Amino acid sequence: MGFWSKLVILALAALAFFYVKTNFFDTPHAKVEKKLVTEEQVVEPVKKTEPVNSQKTVEKKVPKTYVTVYFLGMDKNDTGIFKKVQRELPQGQSKLKFALNQLIAGPSAYEKNVGVYSEIPKNVKILGIVESKNKIIINVSGNIQTGGGADSIYSRMKQFIKTALANSPKKPIYLYIDGKQAEVLGGEGIMISQPLNENSLDG
Repeated sequence: MGFWSKLVILALAALAFFYVKTNFFDTPHAKVEKKLVTEEQVVEPVKKTEPVNSQKTVEKKVPKTYVTVYFLGMDKNDTGIFKKVQRELPQGQSKLKFALNQLIAGPSAYEKNVGVYSEIPKNVKILGIVESKNKIIINVSGNIQTGGGADSIYSRMKQFIKTALANSPKKPIYLYIDGKQAEVLGGEGIMISQPLNENSLDG
């Protein structure tokens, strides 16, 4: 065998060796690497957690406040009685002033439907409420004592007095009409004693 023939045989043997190594020994390693990459891709992402010191803002509910207003009605025997109703007090408003204005505004539509009514004239106005250290003065327009007979005036003033007493601080309350302390009400001459109390109209 000549020199060139041996050289060709060696070259073919070398090629055969590299071919076998590449196709039968390197492939398993390639498959393992591919499998590892695939496993990394299916790992669940880490979920973000809120900081331990984070707190949700809790809204504080402000308790509702109500005023008491006295209207009129009839019992099952058709006897006149006082009807006590409640109104929700808006924040920041005076209980006494709001209650008296609600009294003047009169019963709601629902209250009227169930027989509640008022003797307070619609055009009455609260001219002022002055509270000092020792007393409260409520100044009312003069038309609170006009219109209707003695029974009507008596009933409306009882409504007024009961509503004022139910919603005021524990201080003496004095009623003024058009800027002057009331002593006699209406043309019927109903006497009123002061400071106001449940029996102010009963002599």
